[in-house]
Amino acid sequence: MTESQAAIPVWVVTGPLGSGKTTVIASLLAGKPAAENWVVLLNEFTDAGIDTLTVAAAARGAFDVRLVPGGCLCCAGEADFRRNLMQLISEVKPARILVEPSGIGHPGGIVDELLAHQQTGALRLEAVVGLLAPDDLARVPSDETVRAAVEIADVLLLSKSDLAHESTRQQFAQIVAESFPPKRAAVGIERGQLDEQLLSVLATSDAVLARRRSEQLGARPALHAHQHAEAHPQDELVTTTVTVADGERRHYQVLGRVGARWSFPRSVAFGEARLVSTLLSAHTLLESVERLKAVLRVGDDDWILLQLVDGRVHLQPTAWRRDNRIEVQCRLARPLDAAAWDDLWRRCRTGSR
Repeated sequence: MTESQAAIPVWVVTGPLGSGKTTVIASLLAGKPAAENWVVLLNEFTDAGIDTLTVAAAARGAFDVRLVPGGCLCCAGEADFRRNLMQLISEVKPARILVEPSGIGHPGGIVDELLAHQQTGALRLEAVVGLLAPDDLARVPSDETVRAAVEIADVLLLSKSDLAHESTRQQFAQIVAESFPPKRAAVGIERGQLDEQLLSVLATSDAVLARRRSEQLGARPALHAHQHAEAHPQDELVTTTVTVADGERRHYQVLGRVGARWSFPRSVAFGEARLVSTLLSAHTLLESVERLKAVLRVGDDDWILLQLVDGRVHLQPTAWRRDNRIEVQCRLARPLDAAAWDDLWRRCRTGSR
């Protein structure tokens, strides 16, 4: 058995209070293969264990639900969470682990902990599922806990979508469209039910999904060209991937525009002040840019979303933890100096860990 095959797959289900996390986990346990032993690490503010009973009542076949009280797994419940996790890795070795952080806790520390174990080959963090109820959408800009659920998620779900008005669904779509990095999936669900297609997405890595998207787009040039023949006579997607230091750059050319996406492992860190000063002095590069967004690690546990808006660099904290990602899109018919951008990111790095 390879290291990858031996790693225990993990799903994190996060979101604010009342977003439907426990309902989703109960649904997952009810639909799991009966012969597979799944373990749930469930965080609650107290040790009353009401949600634990709800989840356990729905389970099918072998399972274990462990309550970690304290309101936040990465601070008040950190020692208990870590102890349970180590025991699961070394002794229980379940077929899958589900983690539900409290609705008042921040999921960033949990994801950091899981990714540290992933580096050793013990775990494989397949997906972070963020849940928002219709009433949560208006709080995304102002509430850190709600915003973190959006930022850190690979998959974003609008729970209780059957109760959502059309304007609410449009608001959800807008939140998804403005998210960076893009979500692997973003849909509405009812009564906590995830269909087979969505479950397949959860169990598929980001890299595999990106490759599949490129293959699917490349396999449909005739249809794509027909749909846009009048507006965009040459719009077939062209991609190439180049290794850059310990990361990679993927070059894109589509709809008369060129751009690139860089990805570096989470072990790489960037200097926050260095990023700002270097970008603002790169006048020749920036004059061609139509869009620049990045999520970057700038400290041991500090991550930022960087955006270029109206020629100014904007920085804000982000809950994203997976890896460093950068996207540069040039204006129509303007070239991309990929080598210069490679050098810029290299100069902004501070080191690795």
